[in-house]
Amino acid sequence: MHAASAPAVQFGRRPHHRFSHPDGPYGLLYVGASIPTCLWEVFGDDVFNGQRVISAAKWEGCCASQITVPELGVCAVTLERTRDAMSVDKASLMAADLRIPQAWGLAVQEHPAGFAALKFSIRFLDQPCLALFDRRGLPAKLEVKALGPLSELDAAVDWLDERKVALV
Repeated sequence: MHAASAPAVQFGRRPHHRFSHPDGPYGLLYVGASIPTCLWEVFGDDVFNGQRVISAAKWEGCCASQITVPELGVCAVTLERTRDAMSVDKASLMAADLRIPQAWGLAVQEHPAGFAALKFSIRFLDQPCLALFDRRGLPAKLEVKALGPLSELDAAVDWLDERKVALV
C-alpha cells in the first residue's frame, strides 16, 4: 500500500514506523506478503479503534503495487532462534513505545552480517512483512507492478466487507 500520489518504492526514515530508527544508516521500505497483510498494517489501528471505520479520504488516497524482491540476506525476527540469539522477546519487537523496536531495527542495520532486510510479523496477525534497507543498490533491483486503487481491488473490498468496516 502506498499513497496514490507517490511511487510504490520510497525508502525513508519515519518516526511512526516500527523499525525505522531516526539515526539509522539506511532508509526503510516496508512490504507485506499479501494485500490483506498490507491493509492490516496501514488500517489496523483504524479498524480496532472501536468503531470499525476508516476515513474514506485515507482509503481513496491509497493504492497497491506488487513489489518483487530478489533473494536477500534477511534477519528473520519471526524465528524464535533468531530472537534467542538477539536476547529479545517478541513483545519487545511489538512494543507500543516505538523506541524499543526502533533500537532493534538500528542494531540489525548496523550488524556486521550486512543484512538487507528485517523479516517480522505484523501486530494484528501472524503474517510476514519485510523492512527492506536502502543499501547496496537494492531499490534498482526491485520490480514494481501497479495493481491499482484499493476500491478497484477485490481483495481490498473483501477485506472491508469481512470486517464490516465502513468508509466515512
